[in-house]
Amino acid sequence: MRDTAPSMMVPALIAGGSLGFVSGLPIANCACCLWAGGAGFLAAFLYSRSCRRDGAAFDAGKGGIVGLIAGAVFGLLGGAMNSVISLVGGGLDPEAMREAIDASPMISDPEAASQAMQFFESVGPLFLVLLFVLIWLVAGIVFAGLGGLIGGAAFKVEPAPPAAGGGWSAMPPAAPPVEPPPPPRVDPGP
Repeated sequence: MRDTAPSMMVPALIAGGSLGFVSGLPIANCACCLWAGGAGFLAAFLYSRSCRRDGAAFDAGKGGIVGLIAGAVFGLLGGAMNSVISLVGGGLDPEAMREAIDASPMISDPEAASQAMQFFESVGPLFLVLLFVLIWLVAGIVFAGLGGLIGGAAFKVEPAPPAAGGGWSAMPPAAPPVEPPPPPRVDPGP
């Protein structure tokens, strides 16, 4: 049994990195929040296995913490991947953006469409990429934290009992048994 709990970084990096990569792909990014919750849940599962192996306690609170770390990894990797794919695929091209704004039923006012295009042209695609990564980061942390809480409750691990004969105890050690004194010697008379 170890005195400290295992590191949360390895399970968080594995879960957040793998599911962040998958969610950054164009086919899978429509379920971004579901992938983020899954990253937190997977991180909690992996961390509970490490805690069980080392005899450390694991509960919903620690699951939430490892989920938050996995969510940060998820958000950074997923947002960066999705942004790179958008830049390479031309998703942030001003002409493509103008067509998307014109085709959007939500923007019916031509003045609002013009203002949206002026904003896009003034800030450039780099600002939008950073904003997009920030949104992914916040969503990843929130949903992976929730997934980690659920995983912590599902995979709860009780701490291992201390080894017999070693370690500290609340009770003082028992005194060695005391042998009764030998009976008095009887002298048989003359």
